[in-house]
Amino acid sequence: MEIKEEAASFALKSIDDGWILEEFALKILTAKFIYEFMPAGGVKDRGIDGLEHSFERTGYSRQIFQISTEKDTEFKIDKTYKTLADNKIKFDVLTYVTNRFVKNKDKLMNDFYDKNQKQLKIYDLPWLIASIYHNESTRQAFVTLIDSHFHEFNKPGKSFVVSNIENDSRLFVFLRQQLDSKSSKFKIDELLAESLIMFALEGTDPNNGIFLSEEQILNSIRTYVRFDPRMLHETISKRLSQLSKKPRKIQFHAKNKTYCLPYETRVEITQRNLSDKELEATFFQQTEDTLKKFLKENLISVRDVAVLVNEVIQKIFYNQGLEFSNFVLHGKNQETVEKDLQGTIAGVVDESSVVLKNKQIVKTGLLMALRDIIYNGTLEQRKYLKSLSNTYMMMFMLQWNPQIAMYFEKMSTKLKVYVCTSIIIPALSEYYLNEQNRRHWGLLKASKASGIALIVSDAIVDELVHHFRMIKNKYESQFRHDESVYLTDELQQLYIDEILIRAYFHAKTRGSVYTFYDFINNFCDPGMLNPKQELIDYLKHEFGITYITDESNNVKINQHEEEILTAKLEEKKTSNKARTDAKIILTIYQLRQKNNEAANGGIFGFRTWWLSKDTSTYWAVQDILNHKYSMSCYMRPDFLYNYIALAPKRSEVDMMYKEIFPSLLGVNLSFHLPKEVTEYVQQIIHEHSTKNPARIKAIIAQLTHHLQSDPRNRSRKNVKHFLDEQLKTIIN
Repeated sequence: MEIKEEAASFALKSIDDGWILEEFALKILTAKFIYEFMPAGGVKDRGIDGLEHSFERTGYSRQIFQISTEKDTEFKIDKTYKTLADNKIKFDVLTYVTNRFVKNKDKLMNDFYDKNQKQLKIYDLPWLIASIYHNESTRQAFVTLIDSHFHEFNKPGKSFVVSNIENDSRLFVFLRQQLDSKSSKFKIDELLAESLIMFALEGTDPNNGIFLSEEQILNSIRTYVRFDPRMLHETISKRLSQLSKKPRKIQFHAKNKTYCLPYETRVEITQRNLSDKELEATFFQQTEDTLKKFLKENLISVRDVAVLVNEVIQKIFYNQGLEFSNFVLHGKNQETVEKDLQGTIAGVVDESSVVLKNKQIVKTGLLMALRDIIYNGTLEQRKYLKSLSNTYMMMFMLQWNPQIAMYFEKMSTKLKVYVCTSIIIPALSEYYLNEQNRRHWGLLKASKASGIALIVSDAIVDELVHHFRMIKNKYESQFRHDESVYLTDELQQLYIDEILIRAYFHAKTRGSVYTFYDFINNFCDPGMLNPKQELIDYLKHEFGITYITDESNNVKINQHEEEILTAKLEEKKTSNKARTDAKIILTIYQLRQKNNEAANGGIFGFRTWWLSKDTSTYWAVQDILNHKYSMSCYMRPDFLYNYIALAPKRSEVDMMYKEIFPSLLGVNLSFHLPKEVTEYVQQIIHEHSTKNPARIKAIIAQLTHHLQSDPRNRSRKNVKHFLDEQLKTIIN
């Protein structure tokens, strides 16, 4: 792999996380000099302020290496020296390793020796870049850095986020609780939906004729959660109905189909909001007073202290919300919180308007103020942080988390998904439905927009062509002469087996289309002269689905496996369908083997999948070929629906965190969260802390595969066709 110098420079300068730089720098130092390292002075818990990312060369304790992302190099070097001296750690040589470009290195090193009679070496950005090319191990260290921690996003434009997803407890905890049956009993979706409904209805008043419809409630929610909460639409609708029944929490006015809060609830919420406002004001006043006192003692004046405090609280929840919330609520994870707190504060101050010469003192002051809150906080400070921590936990359980959003966005760019006709045909049938009811259509659109490579093969397109020919013949033989029967009775429409014919009648009843052949002509010529090419073109232009020929895949299917799998599938399917499905699934397994995906997938799992609603082919494979193909290649549509299509994007989550942490809404959302939820999450955090990084990565890969493929793990909402739901409603 060629490593371009400008790319290496950009990557290394982008690192603001000291732990990521530490991991990389130690690999470079070890590979280049054949050194081994241990924490400086044997400080294994790294609990001494100023010695974070500080090491001594094993067997040479008087050689200290300090690794830092700090922008103020001179101050950091002086602070490191002072900390070493204060803790009586003797050394002869201090090597300062940084991903920043250090001006006047020679002068800094000479001044350091003159002042301290100790040798200083500085390995800065140019040194790190040059060291990448030293040998194969250093090259591999850079490749691993990029693969593990640099996450590229294409929308909007190209951007990178540097993050340690693999070892972060948030991903492990999220995946575990998504697949744990215990998690479902908490009904987090319903709790959050109720909180959002009550928040949206504040200000309604029947005496003054102020009501909100369901759509107005949804629109209101969109304004303060900063994204379209489609995942909660169904839940919000159900909760509106339930909250309107005895014992009523909200009032429903059937005449206008609108909602409002009853008088008692309005009074209760008003009083609570006033209390929350007072709590918020007290928290910030007390915190600012602590910081201002420290700054005054150091003869420092900072104009926007309130802004700094607000930004630090927001960044703490953004960067380390899970561990911080767990510490606030249960007193756990103190070491983890302490480990990252200084880096979070440093990042906020470095980006602030505080003048350069005062930044280090302000960082120290903020660190002292935050520690004072955490360990010796007032009743108001503890209550406020507990409220925000409860809200964080609720949002986390629902995927409203920057790290989790980043994980699924990165996964999307890696996926290569063959789309089954069981997805394509329902999507086409939704052509005339309202946007909000086009579930399969929206799934394909959102998947492509997320960076997923959607593919159809010869077998899939041939099956689609066969289906269009079949429905054309069925329409002519069974429906053409009896259209009036179905047009005058919508219930009869819903009982039509073929979804495309059913969709045609539904659309014609509403005046959206005139003839069946007009309906078909949306996708291909009704004469069926060249349907394969026309459907290939349509799928490409409408959904971004790429057609790949069997020959271009350059894989060879085992003929014996194809025959025995086809024979097994013929027990439940037609001969043509059985052979098509056998060919598709065996092709996908061969592509996985060809590209060595079992070894190269990492925490994101396999790359090549079959997106389908029909799992019978996989169960047939399990029955007769399990010894060779034990891992599923089926991707559940509801996985893409919930975790990709409907999920908030990282940019949306970033904006929402700025609005909620800290805020009155952030406090309000916390009232409905059961204590059992946070206790349950705390157990999984502890489980994560007991396992080594290699085992964590293996577990994440396994959990990811189950989330993507296991049909027994139905999550949140299945991808149901709107017309099927209409029929179910009538039957029930």
